[in-house]
Amino acid sequence: WEQRKFSDFVFPSGVRNSDNLPFESYSVSNDKGFVPQDEQFENGGTPSQADKRAYWIVEPGSFAYNPARINVGSIGYLSTSKNVIVSSLYEVFRSDDSCNDRFLWHWFKSPLFSRQIEALQEGGVRLYFFFDKLLLSEIRMPSIKEQVEIGVLFDRLDSLITLHQR
Repeated sequence: WEQRKFSDFVFPSGVRNSDNLPFESYSVSNDKGFVPQDEQFENGGTPSQADKRAYWIVEPGSFAYNPARINVGSIGYLSTSKNVIVSSLYEVFRSDDSCNDRFLWHWFKSPLFSRQIEALQEGGVRLYFFFDKLLLSEIRMPSIKEQVEIGVLFDRLDSLITLHQR
């Protein structure tokens, strides 16, 4: 497996919603990933008629995370077929074709990534893990074929665990 820096295969992908387009507002939860904002917050979050020009437009196949809450799992992968918007507080990025997103998703949920966060986060009272720190993170990556197989395996394990818990 090859040791790689994230700067080799991820890139920022959020585009400002400068035209205030009426995409649905989403948040990223610690356990569910992307969720509609009105499901995440009791009061529905930012009102639908609010000015959201500072928000990021997130395209399907993108990751987003909260730099102040990534250490507790606040990361998501947008698997819907439509664009959404998220707060400008989030970091939004994609991976290139040398990386399988399911493999990467499972790695983000691993203790290996948690150690990267601990080593690279910055701040005082509140610690942050901004995109520039993610780019410094490292991962050991197999071939793309193996990444796909590993991602499928962990998806199946997750499904079996969920089924067993029910």
